Amino acid sequence: MEQWDIEDKLQKKIDRIRKFRIALSLILAVFGSVLLVSVLLPYIRSTRQVDEFAQAQESLMSPIPDSQKRIINNQLAYYDPSRSYWENLNEEAAGAYTESTKYFDAKTQSYKDIVVNQQYDKLMKLSIPAVGINNIRLQPNVQSDNEKVYDAVLKLGLAHFKGTPIPGDGGNSFIYGHSALDSFFSRHKDNPETIFSKLPDVNIGDKILIVRDGETLQYTVKQKKIIEATDFSVLKPSNNKESVTLMTCWPLGVGTKRLIVVGERNG
Repeated sequence: MEQWDIEDKLQKKIDRIRKFRIALSLILAVFGSVLLVSVLLPYIRSTRQVDEFAQAQESLMSPIPDSQKRIINNQLAYYDPSRSYWENLNEEAAGAYTESTKYFDAKTQSYKDIVVNQQYDKLMKLSIPAVGINNIRLQPNVQSDNEKVYDAVLKLGLAHFKGTPIPGDGGNSFIYGHSALDSFFSRHKDNPETIFSKLPDVNIGDKILIVRDGETLQYTVKQKKIIEATDFSVLKPSNNKESVTLMTCWPLGVGTKRLIVVGERNG
């Protein structure tokens, strides 16, 4: 009788342990599921919010001509400015520089003539290390009123606006690139075609580096501003100092206005 009681108690203990293990396994499974959802939910929400924001941006532009939509990897990436915008910039650039226009060279502490060399054709590289823009292809003297020309250039990186000085030649070098809708940029942060989506993160004092002919030219960011699409004054030289003006569309990928970052050459 006592032996039977012992075996019965042992069996009950084994059953309790088995039930405890099953319950513990269920608790751990539920906890793991909750933990997984808590990790993934912010990402899912963020992705949804990005897509909703992109749709809101598109609705502001509606109806958008199909000719202005640009698709990358079967995804709407950005809207291209109209041809008239570039034509107006060309007119402004044509009158921005004369033979008597000079700039102050901080290195030599003297005034020099600004050179507008429209035959220069060597590729350059542009970096803004503070925001993760690194060695992006920069094509000089891009004929920016020709859509086929600038489209082909911007697919590979950035464009220097023909009619403004090449970086290193004094005056104000105008450089532009595409930005992208958040829905595209969040998935393609280092795509060279839309790399200027990183410009909003640039701060005053950050460095802009341009490699030309093996020499690294360094500029310090002095201005950052939003301007109207009809403001073409950004092409003009300012303060008699050598500078670069970087431009992309604002809001990013839409282009009702322009985001401008200006850097001055270090001595």
